[in-house]
Amino acid sequence: MAAPIAVEPNNGAQDDGQYEAGSYTTSIASSITDYKYEHGRRYHAYQEGRYALPNDEDEQNRMELQYHAMRLAFGDKPFFAPVAKLERVLDAGTGT
Repeated sequence: MAAPIAVEPNNGAQDDGQYEAGSYTTSIASSITDYKYEHGRRYHAYQEGRYALPNDEDEQNRMELQYHAMRLAFGDKPFFAPVAKLERVLDAGTGT
């Protein structure tokens, strides 16, 4: 097994003036939550237009339904990789 990777406290982040260097409690910029509304649906404001689908509650419900439909279709298998013994898992899902 490989040795653990040492992580620097700032993770190599550059201070771009939006937060105090070394601060892990900085809130997100207000422009992120300045949602755009179109045809009664809410869309994110971050890099507007790059993600075409809405991010409102109706969309989250649709994604949850899609998730459950896929689990049913796949016989409730959470993965298909041929894994004999799990030691470490990186869950990269974003969830709702």
